[in-house]
Formats: sequence, C-alpha cells, structure tokens
Amino acid sequence: MIDGYQDRRLHRRVMWRAVEWPGSEDLDLTADSTGVVADGLVIAVVDDQAVRMAYRIECDPDWRTRSVRIELHGEPPRQLTADGNGTWFEDGRERADLAGCIDVDIALTPFTNTLPIRRLGLAAGESADLGIVYLLPVPKLDISRAEQRYTRTDAGYRYASGTFHADLTVDSHGLVTEYPGLWTMVR
Repeated sequence: MIDGYQDRRLHRRVMWRAVEWPGSEDLDLTADSTGVVADGLVIAVVDDQAVRMAYRIECDPDWRTRSVRIELHGEPPRQLTADGNGTWFEDGRERADLAGCIDVDIALTPFTNTLPIRRLGLAAGESADLGIVYLLPVPKLDISRAEQRYTRTDAGYRYASGTFHADLTVDSHGLVTEYPGLWTMVR
C-alpha cells in the first residue's frame, strides 16, 4: 500500500448521515494482519421506502473481499463468499456473472468505496477500472456486476460508474468523509 495506507492495524467507529434524504449509518471497522471486518447498519428512507440494512464484509489483510452478508429487514439474509481472486459463490454455487470481481459496492453505504481505495493504493493521477459486485438493496436486493473507475486526485478520489461520477473526500484511513449530495461523515 502507498500514500499513508501502510498501517494494517485499524479500529474505527464511524457514523455518516445522509445529505438529501433521511438516513444514517453506523460502522464498526477493524483491520489487522489477519484481515478486515466491517459491520455496518444503515437506517434510511429511500424512494419513500423505509430501509433497515445490516451488513458484514470480511476481507483478507490486503482488502480483497472474501465475504459479504447483507440483511434487509423483512427479507432473508444473503451471503456471498469469494476466493479473493475473482471467483464468487452464493449458496454453494458459483456466480459466473461476477467472475473477476474483487470488491463489493453496496449502494446504500459510503464505506464500500474504501475497499478499492485501500486495496489499490493509487498515487495521485493514477486510475483503475474495476469489475465490482454491486448490491442494490432497494426495492429488493439485487446482486449484479458493475464497471467502475477510481482515479486518485489531489483532494481524494473520483469515482465513476456509467454516467455517474462523484469526487470523494477521504480521511487518512481511506474512509469517505464527504460523498457530495449523498453522505457526510459525522465528526
């Protein structure tokens, strides 16, 4: 890792609040030489629908996602596991549609942007194009592949997917502090 992300030991309790709609997230994040564990809870109103979503993401020490479990209130939990090299499984069956993806992006949390940010360790001006396991929890959980691009800027990262892009501000641990129009970290 470069640019300040060398330290593998990390324990943070973080909260974000939604900017343009009612919502917040509580995250407990631990990283050490054995791996990374993120436990998050999002409470929000999205498209006039109340959402309560709990998730747990486990990564290896190099921030490659190994499992993600997501629980939406009123639905059975779903879990994906990965080998860290781009092979994904759900309920013991390989998900060939997700082949080659290393990271996950849960649409309702700014935390999952941290996964490629930490894993890639881009220098200013560098970019990376990624296939991502994309989890869209509303109105019902959908799991698919998405193409995304991360570019390191002087102030943080430019995130792009399709026609959408956002300039993310991050802290010294790669956690998003400002996601314009969507999330802001509670200080």
